[in-house]
Amino acid sequence: MDATAIIVAVLGSGLLSTIINRLFDWWDKKNGTQNGVRLILKDRLRFLCARYIEQGWIYEDELEDLVMMHNCYQKSLKGNGYLDSLMARVQSLEIRGIGVK
Repeated sequence: MDATAIIVAVLGSGLLSTIINRLFDWWDKKNGTQNGVRLILKDRLRFLCARYIEQGWIYEDELEDLVMMHNCYQKSLKGNGYLDSLMARVQSLEIRGIGVK
């Protein structure tokens, strides 16, 4: 091997290593953020479900928002099925008209 090939090989492997490390850093930050958002949304959904269950009824627009949040938690953030039973209880509550006008 000549000196040029050796230099190119060293620089290339360093560049490849840097790119791979940056990709891993980006992936870790993305996953950390996604996990944090999932936990915050899970906590919020639990709180709201408990509130509506204790209240015994829910406004139509609140239920719509809650269902949209739950779908986001389940599908986009890949949440587990823990909240499904709470959501079923909320959806069985008395539904009143529009709460916020």
